[in-house]
Amino acid sequence: MPIGSLYRGLVRLRPPAGPAHPGGHDFSFAPFFDGLGAYGFALGSPEETNAGDLDFEDRIATLRLAMGERIRGVLTGPAGAVASALITGERAGVPQDIENDLRATSLAHILSISGFHMALVAGFCMVAVRSLLACFPRIALRWPIRKIAALSALAATTFYMLLSGDNAATERSFIMILLMLGAVLIDRPSLTLRNVALAALIVMARSPHVVLTPTFQMSFAATAALVGAFGAYTRWRSERDRARGAAERSFARSVLLALTAAALSSLIAGMATAPYGVYQFQRIAPFGLIANVVATPIFSFWVMPLALIAALLMPLGLERLPLLAMGQGLELSFAVARHLASWLPDQPTGRISGTSLVCFTLAVLTLSFMASRLRWLCLPLTVGGLLLLQPGPEPQAVLFEDGRQLALLSMDGRLTSLSDRPNRFVTEQWLRVYSRVADTEKAFICSDGVCRARSSSGVRISWTDDWRRWPAVCTDADVAIVARAIRQSTCPNGAILATLRTPRPSGSLGIYRLGDQVVVQPSVDAERQPWNVHRKAPWPEFWRRDTKPNAEPVQSSDSVGSAQPAGPAP
Repeated sequence: MPIGSLYRGLVRLRPPAGPAHPGGHDFSFAPFFDGLGAYGFALGSPEETNAGDLDFEDRIATLRLAMGERIRGVLTGPAGAVASALITGERAGVPQDIENDLRATSLAHILSISGFHMALVAGFCMVAVRSLLACFPRIALRWPIRKIAALSALAATTFYMLLSGDNAATERSFIMILLMLGAVLIDRPSLTLRNVALAALIVMARSPHVVLTPTFQMSFAATAALVGAFGAYTRWRSERDRARGAAERSFARSVLLALTAAALSSLIAGMATAPYGVYQFQRIAPFGLIANVVATPIFSFWVMPLALIAALLMPLGLERLPLLAMGQGLELSFAVARHLASWLPDQPTGRISGTSLVCFTLAVLTLSFMASRLRWLCLPLTVGGLLLLQPGPEPQAVLFEDGRQLALLSMDGRLTSLSDRPNRFVTEQWLRVYSRVADTEKAFICSDGVCRARSSSGVRISWTDDWRRWPAVCTDADVAIVARAIRQSTCPNGAILATLRTPRPSGSLGIYRLGDQVVVQPSVDAERQPWNVHRKAPWPEFWRRDTKPNAEPVQSSDSVGSAQPAGPAP
């Protein structure tokens, strides 16, 4: 179907899944603010409909699709997919192994169009246009070529933002670039913490919810740290030059200083964003500094300039040579990431507390924004963050909201799933956040449709997917789980009963032992979270494809067991 066509047909929709565990990432949060209410897939072919008139966004999407096809027509394999992602923002074709290698070496940021790419495009355009205009003395002496170059860079970054899909991360980066180029136009310093703070205020005023997203936290933490370090270095260098006088640099020394600056920039940005990477993704890249020192110059001076040249030459049909040269740079970057990723496996770090993250955030802001001795307050704040790393007690077991994904967490670092083939998406989150390894041994003993297990602290858990076995599942259990939507809410013996009606309003469950009590903790609060208000809706009527419009509905699962399918939406 061409872009802009109207879809009419049978589809299966479901709302985005909630967190996979208490305190986890809520997959309903971002779609709610993006205006997305459900995900799904088509059931059969759609009916033929007339395509409507293409609006501006549809025309940009058509252009993006056409450019991606031409890029992949020249570059095949991973290089073509990544080149398309860098130029058009379309990441669907990037192989998973490439993403894993880049993530393990702290190079995943090169795939998503953000401040790094925007700054490279703006900088390359500004240098190229200003250098070109400087070749003509009549123009250079009569016109403000620096401001003309800034306007050309602004035009290029605006088109780049529109082409890449105008997503949240790209929009934040564009606002930052807009402020810096605007400062050039009015003869003000561009790389200042004032501009960083102003950009953050503008973004928060437009979309307050982005403060909770990892892209906002990591991008502004890195930007503030880098701009603060640049300001401190500039002040130190000015004082030194006044005391000793400016010294001429040789070519070798200039190259050495450039490499040192790249290494220090990677180190500063990596240290500033590390707490957010651990808190949001439970990952830290030990070889990120080496990878960024090697790969950043390749992207800065090889890949991205050629990407811009290829995009400019594409209307003339001359993009082949720049794309081929760009592909060589990408292959070299892949080799660096693959080699460094093989040195150390990508092991999860586990959780850290929110209080610890607040301390680290205050430390970064204090060190970046304070110009006096007050900046040394970052030291006690950092120590406080290290002392408060522990996030609290871990659950004895976790139950996903579909009622079928259940796992036990042992004290010796193992995670044992109920199913022989557990959902990979959910299990990976549990393994990462609780820093566990998957255990293939059986922890659940199943008999007569009921599976039973005992946690390391003695919590007795039983599970069944047969609604008729709910009395048996309550027997000799502290927590009984029925993966059906039965009406019963309590067990006769006082055990905790969790059915599909339990995680529907509360999301995935964590089972804890606090002292002598067994506690079940929900992962969402549908009463206070508008992105989870759909969980308060009544159960839908069960429907089959062969149900006729005027026929009596199939018996609802409210009176017996629910056949309602539920599963994760990655």
